[in-house]
Amino acid sequence: MVELLAGPLIGDLLGHETRPADDDGAGRPWHGELIVAIDPRRLLGDDMERQLEHAEALFEGVLAQGARLPSRRRHEARRRSRTHGVTISASLYRELTRLREAPEG
Repeated sequence: MVELLAGPLIGDLLGHETRPADDDGAGRPWHGELIVAIDPRRLLGDDMERQLEHAEALFEGVLAQGARLPSRRRHEARRRSRTHGVTISASLYRELTRLREAPEG
């Protein structure tokens, strides 16, 4: 459903069509964005907390089956990086240091 909303119904590409459209191979996305904002409090009012707990139960059920939730790996990697830092090559470190010390302008 989201694929339809963010593709043909706004005159744009489907997800699987964006990569072939990238002729130069630079990996730049070739499509627009559709952003939908939903305020659960407006929809649910005083029942919001109960319904959010209901949604969390769904997510827990998905995880219990061994499936991954979207973005979970990225969020875990971000948390790990904040705690332990990131490892970069010596050559990248030298390049970053050189750029930091270069005169502005």
